[in-house]
Amino acid sequence: MPTAPGAPPQRRYTRRVRRTDIIHVPDVPAAALELFEQAMVTSVTASGRFVVALSGGSTPLPLYRALAERAELPWRQTWVFWGDERFVPRDHPDSNAGTAIAAFLADVPVPTEQLFPWPHLDGPEASAAAYARDLERVLGEHGGFDLTLLGLGADGHTASLFPGTGAALRDEPTLVVRPPGERVRLSLGAGLLSRSRTVAFLVEGENKRAALEATLAGDGDLDRYPARAIQARDRLVVITDLELPGA
Repeated sequence: MPTAPGAPPQRRYTRRVRRTDIIHVPDVPAAALELFEQAMVTSVTASGRFVVALSGGSTPLPLYRALAERAELPWRQTWVFWGDERFVPRDHPDSNAGTAIAAFLADVPVPTEQLFPWPHLDGPEASAAAYARDLERVLGEHGGFDLTLLGLGADGHTASLFPGTGAALRDEPTLVVRPPGERVRLSLGAGLLSRSRTVAFLVEGENKRAALEATLAGDGDLDRYPARAIQARDRLVVITDLELPGA
């Protein structure tokens, strides 16, 4: 459709996925543990700290339980954020932060002031704005994470960037997302998630195959395939138990 005279040019919400390292392994948590430890030690050695954004969902739980046994790692030099959260109190069983704290963060010596769960304030917009301030205070205006862990839904969503919501197209560092039939979500934006040295998608199970293959296929509408909106500064990696054609 032609652009009307004087109207701003239309944006094409497509992006070619950069080269992605695909690691096919029978044990996704074990491979993720190795990557996590390597990123952690490398970052602390290079800069004196490690800043990580954790994923919710069930896929990373075995990794988190394994990390609980690694008390010797440099946890005191670690800052922890979450890529997304349901708008629920931290003690709610659906809270990503509450789950991760119970699974491993309560058992390792990360200083409390270096844990940044999403706040649960009077409304989701206030919570998202407060988290944006925390992020800027720790990361700086243009800083990012050393490691971001992400999952992939069978519908192609990642973090809480759901298809059809426009969330993957937005520029804000923190978003309120209202996916149909789901709880209200809080999510980091694709731009901020992409300001990570390493982004690792952990993908398990045959029910994720179609979403993963579509995400990796090339060009496409980011609102339909939100995970395609995520890039990385140094390394974009998928750790999966699925054998993919041509991978």
